[in-house]
Amino acid sequence: MYTQSVKNISAFLVLLAVIFFVPNKKAIAQNQTLSLEIEVNDILSNSQFIGLTNLGLDSEGRGPVLVQSFIQNLTTEVIDNLHLEIRVYAGKIGEIVNVITRPRTPFSLQPMQSIYVTNNTLSEDGVPGITEKVKFDGGLTVAGDEFIESLDGSTTLPADIYSIEIIVFKQTNETGRVDLISASAEIGGAVPVSESVDFFLRTPGDVTDANVEITNPYPQFSWEGEQGIEYRLLVVKTSETDSPESLLQSARSSAPPSEGGSLLQYENLDVRITGETFQYPSSGAVPLEAGQTYYWQLSTSIQSGVNFEERTSEIWSFKLAEPETTEPTIVITEETKKAIINLVGNGRFENLVSSGYTVESFQIDGVTYSGSQASIILAELLRKIEAGDIVLSEGN
Repeated sequence: MYTQSVKNISAFLVLLAVIFFVPNKKAIAQNQTLSLEIEVNDILSNSQFIGLTNLGLDSEGRGPVLVQSFIQNLTTEVIDNLHLEIRVYAGKIGEIVNVITRPRTPFSLQPMQSIYVTNNTLSEDGVPGITEKVKFDGGLTVAGDEFIESLDGSTTLPADIYSIEIIVFKQTNETGRVDLISASAEIGGAVPVSESVDFFLRTPGDVTDANVEITNPYPQFSWEGEQGIEYRLLVVKTSETDSPESLLQSARSSAPPSEGGSLLQYENLDVRITGETFQYPSSGAVPLEAGQTYYWQLSTSIQSGVNFEERTSEIWSFKLAEPETTEPTIVITEETKKAIINLVGNGRFENLVSSGYTVESFQIDGVTYSGSQASIILAELLRKIEAGDIVLSEGN
């Protein structure tokens, strides 16, 4: 739980909702009497998840300006007995915050006057431009109090669709409350902001103690994650003195070769990728050695407010198997047959088979593939041919 006053927590939660969930950075409402505009911080409006630790909840009104609002009197007369009410909603819970000016502390706007309000002024007793002393009541609703309790020390808000409503109203003994103008904003689309960014490794290998062997010296790395995120893929060789965690942490602390850095002594690969697959390259990386064990991990940096936080995946390992003493014949499955026919042509393939030839190995870019390793490469070639990633000439 946070130890700040209910008023400060509520005010910041209000602004938090605006910052992270106004899709077009501004919400504007206007009528013949008043204009109400809400504008959010450009950087914070693009955050990928909602971190609480950098929002300045304990800054006592001196934190970063997360949101600013302009209220203007559009008439040539004084408008008095004005009040503000701010409501915040969580889609799965309902109203979690209600902050309202006290009944005996209204404010007025002179003809054509505009006032500027930020999250910091909401946490104080006064508002610049308003001569009256404005005070606020309210705070977390019952549902909101349970919502804060349910965080239980978490540093991010739960995934949900949040919205904010700001109302300017007039209060008199004769007419009671009359709402003059309101503006509201919520996250655009149907996808709520996520409380985390998760990604899961698929191939090659498995967790570090699984002792998985692979035969392909150019394995394809694959994982499951969110679209549009840039990942950093690291591959390091096992060490007798350092743990996988320390090896990978040291590799992350240096820049990738594409950014002016260089591979460390134990580092085989350091690249940034947007996507969910990556084929180990024949250049730009240290070749994998037969008999060696390797560790790999993904990381990504995501924006949380004004800061960036690094997220990492599990650490997986694999061992590149020793080459077989004899090169086994490649098993001609329907998939490998289709790949070979695409490469050499159906007529030539049938002539070779009828003459008693078998496929033992083939070479691509100076690398020889055989056995099950060759079958994997042929299957990948077929996939790329069918997907149009490889275009063959008419003579193949």
